[in-house]
Amino acid sequence: MRSSKKRMLLITVATLILAGSACLFSPEGGGTGDSSEYYSPVDSAYKVIANMQLAYQTKNLDAYMECLHEEFEFMLLEVDWDDYTGDGLIDESWGRDIEESMTSNMFGSSDAEVVDLTLEGNSETVWYGDPSGETLQLVRSFELKVYYINSAGQQDGYRAQGQAVFLCKPNADGEYQIWQWQDQSET
Repeated sequence: MRSSKKRMLLITVATLILAGSACLFSPEGGGTGDSSEYYSPVDSAYKVIANMQLAYQTKNLDAYMECLHEEFEFMLLEVDWDDYTGDGLIDESWGRDIEESMTSNMFGSSDAEVVDLTLEGNSETVWYGDPSGETLQLVRSFELKVYYINSAGQQDGYRAQGQAVFLCKPNADGEYQIWQWQDQSET
């Protein structure tokens, strides 16, 4: 049986890994929504990763969901395989609907007063599984810390670190979205 801390960490890692690159505040960033740091249009894979990181850090669920492709899939570590869909079968991954539910719960939780996400790396290669060459693979090292103030008035929380692999591809409008996220964390 999973402890609530392990589940929160998994939710955090799942929502998190939404990586970013050092280009988040690049001069070519456009303005959408209520923050001028979001890229628009999202015409490069690194821009969707940067938008995802910003959405995560600001707990903006709508902006976060805009980063995920309609066919989004989160690939779990084997240790985290479980029946997330409630169908009696062990899931090795989950889709956009479960990601949205878990992220919504985390962003709305009092257990996530402060979210500190650090992503490093700038690799971007064409993914070998797409003969069209449109799907790009981005690898990011990450450290995620989610803090809250406990009943004793002290800071407490969760931490995850490791690597994430993002497969990003254009949607029907030509804007990049995260199609697949592979968790390679060291939790």
